[in-house]
Amino acid sequence: MKVFGERVKATLKENGRTQKALAAAINVQPSTLCEWLNGNNQPPMQAIVDIAVYLDVSTDYLLGLKEYD
Repeated sequence: MKVFGERVKATLKENGRTQKALAAAINVQPSTLCEWLNGNNQPPMQAIVDIAVYLDVSTDYLLGLKEYD
């Protein structure tokens, strides 16, 4: 899920938000989020939805199924 991590990181940067803030907002440890974004582990479906809501993008965009959101 390399594209997932890249898109989450890029969207956070575009919006001036941090990984730490995202982790707090979705109630996971920052280290867990880091594992997901680096592709070392896959997030559960609900976490993907929560991240999409926080970033105001679609899950399809985060997963690489849509080019732009």
